[in-house]
Amino acid sequence: MDSKERFLCALSHQKPDRAPFNFWMDRRLMAQYERRFGQRHWRVTHYGADVIETFANLPFPSGPGIERDGTWWQTQPCLQSWDSLDSLSLPDPKANQVYDLIRRDLEEFPSTAVILDCPTPWGIIAGIRTYELAYMDMLDHPREFKTLARRIAEIQKVVIEQACRMGITALYLMEDIATSRGLSMSPVMLEEFCLAYAREHAQVARSFGVPVLFHSDGKILEALDLLLSAGCCAVNPLQPHLNDLRDFKARYGSRLALYGGLDNCFIIPDGTAEQVRAHVLDVFDTVGRPDGALIFSTHDIPLHTPGDNVEVMVRTIKDDCVY
Repeated sequence: MDSKERFLCALSHQKPDRAPFNFWMDRRLMAQYERRFGQRHWRVTHYGADVIETFANLPFPSGPGIERDGTWWQTQPCLQSWDSLDSLSLPDPKANQVYDLIRRDLEEFPSTAVILDCPTPWGIIAGIRTYELAYMDMLDHPREFKTLARRIAEIQKVVIEQACRMGITALYLMEDIATSRGLSMSPVMLEEFCLAYAREHAQVARSFGVPVLFHSDGKILEALDLLLSAGCCAVNPLQPHLNDLRDFKARYGSRLALYGGLDNCFIIPDGTAEQVRAHVLDVFDTVGRPDGALIFSTHDIPLHTPGDNVEVMVRTIKDDCVY
């Protein structure tokens, strides 16, 4: 069974030969591994990961910022006033270079699950206006906000359709709609300003038979009914220190697969090798073993994570998380 088959099998709640996996790291740590192994997709070529997250080259405008602790932090909006909305320039989805990386990943790794990462218009607007202003804009400038969201959504729909025609394995919608305490906005506003557009993107992918996953950090269980109604079949990462995986499996496990489940905040970076192994096996037993609907993944493993813990994590998945 190759990686693409393994990935699709898990999304369909069928048991593959073993649980598929992927993992992410702090970008500085990722760069260290890339220099060490000399391949940008070293997780696939060295560790045997099953998923590649690819991207469209859509240079949406964004405000200035600073880099701190390996992350880019925006400090000012690039759209200072909604009065200048009509003059805001957005990328052309028909430009050939938009698809260069997608095309390269599909050609280089035909047996690997290649999924297209796609932020929602809400997040792109936050990059244009800053997150602080975006939350206020939904209240103070809802018409302008939705006008820009519509322009962005139509661009993305062109890209998603073309990527589906090119052969992506899945569409991966992304928006951090929750914090460590719960949803970052009301369910009504979440649907109106964010998920309504994600729903349209999911419809494009599903018309090609392409499954749809959704990413949000934080305490996300309250939004899972909305994600299901939007057409998503899997959620990421469902951080286990914020979300009860047993509760998730009992309530949603027959309808949603999990792309995630691994604790990048505490156990993987700071636990012993024995604790890492036990954690991986516990997630597998809780989410994967009942029906196979688990694709292991982390969010960003911190910079200080010992290499031995990464090795134990991967080895436990490949050797012991088998069906």
